[in-house]
Amino acid sequence: MHNIPVQSGWRDLGDLTVWRFALIFIACFAIAALPVLAVETLPLFDYPNHLARMHILANPEDPLLQRFYEIRWQILPNLAMDIVVPPLARIMPLAWAGKVFVLLILLLLAGGAAALHRTLFGRWSLFSCLAFLLLYNRILLWGFVNFLFGIGLAVVILTLWLRLREAASWRRVAVGTIGAAAIYLSHLFAFGVYAIVIAGTEIGRLWRNGTLWTRRGIADLATAALQFVIPLALLILGERGPGGGIGWGQIWRKIDLFFNVFDNYSRVFDITCFVALLALLIWGAIRRSLRIAPALMLPMLLLLLVQLAMPNRMFGGAGVDHRMPLVLGLLLVAGGDAALRTTRQKAIAGGIALLFVVRIGIVTAVWLADDRIYHPIVAALAELPRGSRLAVALPPNSVNLEQRRPPITHLANLAIIETDAFVPLLFDFPGQQPVALRPAYAALARQASPEDFWAVLVGGAPDAGGKVAAALAGYDFILLVDPVAFTMPQDPRLTPRFASPNGRLYAIAR
Repeated sequence: MHNIPVQSGWRDLGDLTVWRFALIFIACFAIAALPVLAVETLPLFDYPNHLARMHILANPEDPLLQRFYEIRWQILPNLAMDIVVPPLARIMPLAWAGKVFVLLILLLLAGGAAALHRTLFGRWSLFSCLAFLLLYNRILLWGFVNFLFGIGLAVVILTLWLRLREAASWRRVAVGTIGAAAIYLSHLFAFGVYAIVIAGTEIGRLWRNGTLWTRRGIADLATAALQFVIPLALLILGERGPGGGIGWGQIWRKIDLFFNVFDNYSRVFDITCFVALLALLIWGAIRRSLRIAPALMLPMLLLLLVQLAMPNRMFGGAGVDHRMPLVLGLLLVAGGDAALRTTRQKAIAGGIALLFVVRIGIVTAVWLADDRIYHPIVAALAELPRGSRLAVALPPNSVNLEQRRPPITHLANLAIIETDAFVPLLFDFPGQQPVALRPAYAALARQASPEDFWAVLVGGAPDAGGKVAAALAGYDFILLVDPVAFTMPQDPRLTPRFASPNGRLYAIAR
């Protein structure tokens, strides 16, 4: 570990008393929380789907929900939100329970980086607050909340593991086992990251000490490995979802993906932030004013090699290699350190703080604009009769997350929360969620896809074999949504109930 003497006063902003650091951290967190607190519906791509599942889990005895969905609790490596939010929903509205979970993610990521930095360098440093610049990233905008929670938890457990270096082996194993199991239940990718980082820190420490191949070194590695016995047993014995095949993207995209850490709504501003921070890190490394904790060098190298070899699709998930850059960014912030003594260095710190405030301002403005688009559609869904069956029509490539178009693909799932409706878009992948569609409604969902409905009803495509007409007969209403304004041809089977530039709700004639 690095131990750097703590300076008195504000002469070195890299050295802060715990109270001064706490005040700065709380102020940064309050600013970072503004977008979440400012809107009713979080514009995160998968989030409405996840929140709808929380409603089902929080109301297991609801007869209307039982008609459409069944709860199948299993030990799955994707349960962070499923474990945390339903209990919260018993003491607060579900919308706020979901927001608390997202704020907890932000706290784990930023707070974990700060705590790990403190453990590695022996001081509270303003440098670790760079983590706040990384919070609103492409992964969050996709709504991969279980993954983000798992990564934040992994950083916290890693910190505890390092702080217990001199503790009794049984205590380290006990804490590590509980932590590793919690990370595994949160998300499988986060568990893999944690295992690699633990292996890297332990092997790197023993290598630096020259004891890697000694009896003591082998015993230390065995102690570190013991924490993974229970999670690995759960992995081997647990239910597996569909494999979905393995596919690699283009190799040049591996470098481009590092920009995902900053990529959200203003391409020019996001590139400016990315280039400025990258230039400062390179400049600091050249001038040797930036140091990396030896404990994280080997783990970061291992994660980088994994990123280069990682496929884009595996275990039924897509964009797998999009997630590692955020992990590397957090570890670089937690494991990096720089003094802030000179006027120039303090001016740079002030400039970075300004970038953070502007960045949060942009996110808040965009989220408020998206919320104005969502509000009338959600209000229309709330007017549906309870227990309705709601079909959904989506344009082709609706899963593409455009930079300045509101993510609207899963918005229909909010009808599950508002009126206990059946919506065929609910995530029910075996081995990934503890909720499934009842067989009759799973069959209805398979009859025609949202893209099939769109092609026939909006695009005017022929209804081959009458499958769209047959599927429509199984629903009471249909919602058509598009991130861009669209027009809808008249159809005698559909009676208008609501219309906005981005959404149309129709009752289906019998």
